[in-house]
Amino acid sequence: MAEWLTREQIYDFQEAFSLFDKDGD
Repeated sequence: MAEWLTREQIYDFQEAFSLFDKDGD
């Protein structure tokens, strides 16, 4: 992950990506 991302941003991104991945499967 990019260094400028905070843990919160990374967590939020991963959560959103997970939902997106499930929906796009």
